[in-house]
Amino acid sequence: MKDKKLITKTTINGRLVKKGSDKISVFDNSLLYAEGLFETLLSVDNEIYYLNEHLKRLYKGARILGLKIPVDRAILVRWMYKTVKAHPDKILKLRLTLTSGESDRWVGIQGKQQVILSASPHNIPTEPFKLHVSEFKVDQDSVFRRIKTLSYAIHAAALNQARINKCDDAIMINEKGNVAEVTSANIFWVEKGRIFTPPIGSGCLEGITRKAVIKEAKKNGWEIKEKNISINKMLQMNEIFISSSLKLVAPVKTIKTKDKSYRFKTGEITKQLTKQFIKLVGLTEQKL
Repeated sequence: MKDKKLITKTTINGRLVKKGSDKISVFDNSLLYAEGLFETLLSVDNEIYYLNEHLKRLYKGARILGLKIPVDRAILVRWMYKTVKAHPDKILKLRLTLTSGESDRWVGIQGKQQVILSASPHNIPTEPFKLHVSEFKVDQDSVFRRIKTLSYAIHAAALNQARINKCDDAIMINEKGNVAEVTSANIFWVEKGRIFTPPIGSGCLEGITRKAVIKEAKKNGWEIKEKNISINKMLQMNEIFISSSLKLVAPVKTIKTKDKSYRFKTGEITKQLTKQFIKLVGLTEQKL
């Protein structure tokens, strides 16, 4: 019997396609120039979490890049649920990719944008993260840091570098020397009972879960503020955690620099937020 954990279900423009038929043109600008957008969402029991917030960011990105989403929002949402429901697993990651279509520079006419949706099994992390400080820098002033474009070469290189150093992910520093984000998550730290996170102006993505963490922290009565921080200062903190749509809230146990490894405890604030977000998506720690 085939292991269902290897299954990925994909639709292209709403049509369910089999593996091997999940293809687009080699002349699509998404391949030639990384011109396109993506969003990654969490689905549990056929419910897609923070759907409206993800689509809002997608449409914002489309305006910035000058892309057209080829169908109206209701049809796009229907395609998303169709893709999720086609998969047998309970916990899924749903990747939405919007390409910019065939390039008129190569085929003589600009092609229609393509909507690719893929649902795959997902394990929400239950172990603390090890992070590596990347040597690559992000431009904190670029408008493209506010949206999820297909141009992820710097983040991919930083992640590869982290894995070579036996870490799970990489911390990205901006050109001013401040911490921006992790390649696939936002980052937070706790100092004297207060929660901090880099501001959007640091070059971090305005994460969907980042916003939710700020909202939930305030609900719990914790003070939470945006603040720039150097990596040297962050390494002096006792409690650090990350957040993303697929990770929810996860503690950081190690940060590796070029010369040294630093260890961190999983504090009470991180523990409470982790439990809270697992509950928010309809799960319990026992079901992960």
